[in-house]
Amino acid sequence: MLQIREYQPKDREKVKRLVLELNKYYPSIEGWIDREIQRIENNESKCLVVELDNEIGGVAISAMTKFPKKNDIVKLKTFYLSEDFREYGMGPYLLERVIDEWVKDKAKKIYVTFAEEEVDELKSFFDKYGFLFDGISPLVYRDIVSEYIMSKVLIYNKITEEKFVDFICDYLLRLRGYRIKQRDGADVIVERVNGLKSQINTFVRILTEPDPPKELIEEIETKRKEHGCSNSLLVSYYPVDIETGKLDVIDGYDIENFFYPLRMRRKKYAGIIAPVKPVYANQLLYDGTQALLSPHKKSLRRDKVFYKYPSAYREVRRGSTFVFYVSDPVKAIIGEGKIERVVIDTPENLYNEYEQKGVLSLKEVKTYADTNNKVLAFVIGKVTRCHKKIPIDVIRSEIKPGFDPQGSCFISQKELDTIRKLGVMNHER
Repeated sequence: MLQIREYQPKDREKVKRLVLELNKYYPSIEGWIDREIQRIENNESKCLVVELDNEIGGVAISAMTKFPKKNDIVKLKTFYLSEDFREYGMGPYLLERVIDEWVKDKAKKIYVTFAEEEVDELKSFFDKYGFLFDGISPLVYRDIVSEYIMSKVLIYNKITEEKFVDFICDYLLRLRGYRIKQRDGADVIVERVNGLKSQINTFVRILTEPDPPKELIEEIETKRKEHGCSNSLLVSYYPVDIETGKLDVIDGYDIENFFYPLRMRRKKYAGIIAPVKPVYANQLLYDGTQALLSPHKKSLRRDKVFYKYPSAYREVRRGSTFVFYVSDPVKAIIGEGKIERVVIDTPENLYNEYEQKGVLSLKEVKTYADTNNKVLAFVIGKVTRCHKKIPIDVIRSEIKPGFDPQGSCFISQKELDTIRKLGVMNHER
């Protein structure tokens, strides 16, 4: 059985043997892991392991740092999977589990360091989970070698369109080392000094409209040149439809990912409730606690893909919340997922792209095709299970009075808030 679980004293030698594989990067690691295991067993550090058939092939060790006054910053001390275990794709599940464990404790920041030889692999991996590059620390463990530092800030607030511009200026810009030189409403010019002390100016436009006029986007390049900036950036509360590569864009989905467990309250495109068959429920909401191998038996599905008829979901966008209602015999809401992408294409094209991420066969995918032979696919990012299932009678009495379990329905932000409260999700416990 492939699973992620908490460290147990019987794991001592297996964990030590695994961590010692990092000796080439950290020459003094043997003495460190002996001391660290003692801290784990004294409950001073947290340790999660990845286990398959009684073999441990992955480990994550983390702990609150001990500053004189504050104790809310976490260091991810070790995050490692052996070569044999990497083919199972457990890294994403392990990291999400680490983050969720510290969210329960209301940590404010998680940071990680890694050797410069690991930059190509690890920087892009941590990027996906909201870790941003902080800097380089030379001569920490070896001469003429640097450690790279990345961190993720955990925000427990709920923000609205009205507070978005201030939030971006404070958290995405100032907190990440940018100096705000000029601010004119939602247009901001920021400056950052790189390692060679040269100043780089960026023009940032921040949008809060659900469907902003194209002119507001098209004039960004002109504004960048007018202000003599080297770069430009669009930050949008809602997703924007522009050609990839023409402009750097950060949208609401990205912001919630960067600052998870941050919640963005959407006046439009909040989410949907959709029925899921029980046979697919555990697969779609897999959280790393039981085996779920893809058909080729090599990797786990991290991203989930859910298929529907195209005409039914015109009001769903990237960043909307997909609420899973499980049909007979469960008859309850069991969790939610963030919609990372909405794609409409032929059944064949969708199946070829998402075969390893979906739970349906090509024949089943074709049943959702419209008269133009098009199917809608929701690519679901992070999923969160309800701590308490919400049965159908509660859905009808407190969320959606006319809820039809056979079909899907849009939900408002207020209804989504109620679902999260009743389901006791994450930090809302």
